[in-house]
Amino acid sequence: MKQQFRGWAEVARRLQDMACPSSAFARLLNDGQRASLLAIADRIGSNGVIVADEVGMGKTRIAVFVATAVVQSGGRSAVVIPPGLSFQWTKEFRDCGTDVLPVVRSLHGYFEAWNNEEPGPAPWFQQSIIMISHLFSNWRFGQNPQTWRWCLLPEVYAATRRLIEGRVPRGYHDAYYRDAYVKRVVTAANSIAGAVPSSSGNPARCLLSCLLSEVTWPAPLNAENYGSCQPLRVWFEKVVGLGLGAFDLIIVDEAHKNRSKDGGLSTVVENVILTGGDSRRLALTATPIELDVGQWESTLKRIATTTEQRQPVVEATERYAQAIRRLRLGWRTSSAVRDGYREAAAQFHNALQPYLLRRDKREDEDVLRFKEASGLSEHDYRHLREVAVEFNDLSPAWRQAVCAAEALSVVREPVMDSRTKRLRLTIGNGHGLAGVIDQAFYDKEEDKRQVEEDRAQADDEMGTSGLDLVARPPAGNRSALWASVLQNALGNDPDILFDHPAILAAIRTIEEETERGEKVLVFGRFTRPMRALVRLLNARQMLKAVEQATPWPQAKVHEDEWPAVHAAHRQLASKVDLTRLDDLLAQLRRESGQRARQREGLLVRLRAGLAHDEANGKCLAILDAIGRQTAPVTGDDEEDERHMALLARAIAANTDGPDASNADLASAFRALVEAVADRDSGEEQGEEFDEEQAARAWNVLEEHLREGYTSRQGGFARLMYGETKLQTRRMIQLAFNRSNSFPRVLVAQSLVGREGLNLHESCRIVVLLHPEWNPGVVEQQIGRVDRVNSRWAKMLRQAIDAGRNGSDLPRIEICPIIFKGTYDEHNWNVLQERWEDLRSQLHGEAVPARLRVSEDEEGRAILDEVAAARPNFSPRKI
Repeated sequence: MKQQFRGWAEVARRLQDMACPSSAFARLLNDGQRASLLAIADRIGSNGVIVADEVGMGKTRIAVFVATAVVQSGGRSAVVIPPGLSFQWTKEFRDCGTDVLPVVRSLHGYFEAWNNEEPGPAPWFQQSIIMISHLFSNWRFGQNPQTWRWCLLPEVYAATRRLIEGRVPRGYHDAYYRDAYVKRVVTAANSIAGAVPSSSGNPARCLLSCLLSEVTWPAPLNAENYGSCQPLRVWFEKVVGLGLGAFDLIIVDEAHKNRSKDGGLSTVVENVILTGGDSRRLALTATPIELDVGQWESTLKRIATTTEQRQPVVEATERYAQAIRRLRLGWRTSSAVRDGYREAAAQFHNALQPYLLRRDKREDEDVLRFKEASGLSEHDYRHLREVAVEFNDLSPAWRQAVCAAEALSVVREPVMDSRTKRLRLTIGNGHGLAGVIDQAFYDKEEDKRQVEEDRAQADDEMGTSGLDLVARPPAGNRSALWASVLQNALGNDPDILFDHPAILAAIRTIEEETERGEKVLVFGRFTRPMRALVRLLNARQMLKAVEQATPWPQAKVHEDEWPAVHAAHRQLASKVDLTRLDDLLAQLRRESGQRARQREGLLVRLRAGLAHDEANGKCLAILDAIGRQTAPVTGDDEEDERHMALLARAIAANTDGPDASNADLASAFRALVEAVADRDSGEEQGEEFDEEQAARAWNVLEEHLREGYTSRQGGFARLMYGETKLQTRRMIQLAFNRSNSFPRVLVAQSLVGREGLNLHESCRIVVLLHPEWNPGVVEQQIGRVDRVNSRWAKMLRQAIDAGRNGSDLPRIEICPIIFKGTYDEHNWNVLQERWEDLRSQLHGEAVPARLRVSEDEEGRAILDEVAAARPNFSPRKI
């Protein structure tokens, strides 16, 4: 654990070298990222930094370079990341020439570093960079937990006493039975205690000294002391952190998440990770505030600011918010109000400037191109296009359901059953009528994580939603009545979801876009309505393909698909004979002959494409394993070539067109292998990859290919929800980012799809099936397609080169589904107001840009004057 860190001045020097346009890293950084590195170099010696660039502008790469500079200066870096993002962080580190170990997700994975049975990497405290999950500290021991889960503390305690006093505490040897896994913990404890330097100022030594003086033996031998909120829980967390070692830099990704003091992220950052007196934090978040200005304080806590440092910021942000409210009322008529705004904006900027960096889309090259070519505001490259569901267009049953949902939105009773509480929670989170109706189809298991997320958001948003949450309870059990009316209106038939007004409105919008060659990203919340949307989209496209005699990858209709097929047949007034549908599908597959052409010579072409890359030993070994499993071929397509059929289908989905080169095929195969890599196994791309490992890797890959690329349901639309495996998510992401492949539509549960996924390479359309109440969440959702070098950016450049301008230019389209004249419409209006408040804090847009359209020349001049005073935290002022 001995630190050789040469200090922040050395880190700053290295960052400046990296940011030089002539450096070896120049090709990996754009101008804005280089400016950010220079700004961090100026600040990091004094305090931590918040990198709050808009979604999709490359914060992760900036952080990777800072971590690299720290390591090159002899220091250590911890990267605390949300679940599911290790794949992308690992890729970013690898692109910058650094290999990192698998993310530390659990205690089991943590102790694998001391596995003596298999050769592995050095202990955690000897690693220069460690990735740690936000959820790492979510340890639930329960009653009578297994000994290995909690015995690290007594083992470290005993090992330290042995080193210092030459003896262990009384009763240590008789404390518990030491099975094989407990012995691994003993090895870890001896390793940890033995590596602590003897110098009194070392943070690890200070921690052990405090442990011996503040914890009284034999308390560590009682397993009950390690439960949540129990006396030794914090000490257990600290001792686990001791095994990770002391860090000089702590990077916190998605730092806005889990702001509460007792949340999992706070526990990892504040209790588990061990720091010295000169450590720094780098917080990454596109939404440092989401709901109100008070969240600046919790965000600043993420970078370990003191109360004295935060107080001026708190005062400045409150004054700035008040100045904005006054400005919006009197910006045109009162110069005093405008002067007050200028003063408050300057104070706000000066207070936050030492800690905050934020690049926004105003300085994005493509946004600037759009502004110049269109003559519109820089914010107009995004186009909000409401998809209205009109009440008068609904059937009687759905009208009754909407009225019942409206009633539930205002009923407030002290006693409610669990189902009605869920409906109220849905409304309290601002998810509107579509969400309330969908609650009637709530799935307890599949939607558990989404409901937990809703509950956490409700805690944050209580009192800010605009609802009358303290209204006097009405007489009688009205909530039960209206919940019953809602249920009766919809009936117990789950197939009624295929006629859900919001789903049908979404389908109309989706099909309009896909028929123009676009891909569409849809955000929903509950799995049954989302699954209904996916099945109905696939069924409709299948029937269209059969009518038009175009290739369709599906061999037959399975039993659980028929309800959607019947609904689609009725909605489209299709002329397809459903009694012959399976035969028609089989005929389309035989006539296309595409699968056989894809498989022919595929292994040979893949080997040729991989031959010139020395780093492809693992991929080549897997190809050998595939060859052994598929030979000899007997001609039975369903048996002997099932491996090749899956592989060919997956590679076709990840290459553009049938004329792909050998190199393109090899690149697609390599991406598939990396997407499903088991990064917790300790196996990496080493030179040695024997037949057994290759066979195991192929079996894992084939398993995920079977989940992701079977032709069971056509694949025009795919669902990604809380229970979708991480490897499957990566494979869906790969295919969705290819312009010519299925899926054309990705329906993602908000919980899993709104953060971390790059879905921008072939998509610019976002449909919000259930618009959120929190504008920060909506920003994250849109940010999946609004990223550097997106499809929109490429289309914009082509359109400008072709001479198009004005409103004819392509935009990023955001399409919320809105029940007009209902609570949904109110929810959407309030969301937009809160969105404008968010933009005033993060973009300095005090008066919404949309007001310019209706203003005369004098009004626009005043707005320009106001805009000139706005705070700007860009590392390169514009």
